[in-house]
Amino acid sequence: MNLKTGHQLARGRYKVERVLGQGGFGITYLAEQTGLARRVAVKEFFMREYCEREHDTATITLGSSGSRGMVDRFRQKFIKEARALAALNHKHIVRIIDIFEENNTAYYVMEYVGGGSLSDKVKACALDEATALRYIRQIASALDFVHGKRMMHLDIKPSNILLNENDEAVLIDFG
Repeated sequence: MNLKTGHQLARGRYKVERVLGQGGFGITYLAEQTGLARRVAVKEFFMREYCEREHDTATITLGSSGSRGMVDRFRQKFIKEARALAALNHKHIVRIIDIFEENNTAYYVMEYVGGGSLSDKVKACALDEATALRYIRQIASALDFVHGKRMMHLDIKPSNILLNENDEAVLIDFG
């Protein structure tokens, strides 16, 4: 169901390495941005309940024609979210690098934030008060910025807060 390792997207600009995660509306891959030789995260619109992938290709198909209208509406919402996020410039909000459509679906490319999620960190060890407050302030700053743009994050939870190489919180997946 996922893109295979080594699969190239956007005329070879991105090469899939592995799956980072999957939700009800998309699959996120770790990929190489080949022209710049850097790692990025590529999110593919894929409604798990309604979409399928052809075995021999990367093309997305719908399980039933009756769901086409609904899937198309959510796909447009996915693209709208990517464009809205791309307009945001804040150090604690993931940066959108690119958006494109192929394989009968849509993709957006984000900076890769490789320090794991806040959820993973909290499961591994208890946070001291100073660290917890630092993360809270960083995310509050991001949310204040987003709200100032008349936007809302619709899915705030520890798994949607990633930690970068400087142990700073970065908000992802606006829902």
